[in-house]
Amino acid sequence: MSDGARPEAGHPRLTAEALQAMYAHARQEYPRECCGIVFGPRASEVADEVRPCRNIQDDLHAEDPVTHARDATTAYNLGASDLFALQKSLRGDRPARIVYHSHVNVGAYFSPTDQAAAVFDGEPAYPVEYVVIDARVDGTKGAAQFAWDDRQKTYVEVDRYDA
Repeated sequence: MSDGARPEAGHPRLTAEALQAMYAHARQEYPRECCGIVFGPRASEVADEVRPCRNIQDDLHAEDPVTHARDATTAYNLGASDLFALQKSLRGDRPARIVYHSHVNVGAYFSPTDQAAAVFDGEPAYPVEYVVIDARVDGTKGAAQFAWDDRQKTYVEVDRYDA
C-alpha cells in the first residue's frame, strides 16, 4: 500500500506524505540505517508528523566496540534527546505513534535484535508500533509495520507499504 490506507483499524496509519518523508530519510542516510519517530493526533490513528532522528550507533561503536559491536550500517540507536521527545510526547496532544528505522540491503523485517530492543521485561518498552524500511543502493523498496501481539508476546507484521 502506498497511499497510507490501512486494512484494519486499531493501528497507526501513516499518511502518504509521512511515508515519503521516511523514505527520503532512508535514502539520505544510506548506507547507514536511518531512524526516527512519527507523531500523530491523540484523537485519531493518523501518524503524520515525521521527526528524523540521528542514529548514534556509530558513536556508541567508537566509544565501546566490544559492547556495541555493530556500527550504523547494521544497527540503530536513538539518542537521549530523541528518547526524551518520545517520552514527553506520550503525555501530550500528539504522541509518538511509530518508531522507524531502515535495514540496509536486507529487506523490511523485524529482526531478533529489533524485537529485543523494543521489549522491556517481557512487554513493549514504548506504546508505539515500528516501521522498518527496505533501503537499497538504488532507493527504497518498501516498508513493513509491526505491532505488539499480546497473545504471542512478540511483534508481528500488520501492514506492508510499497515504495
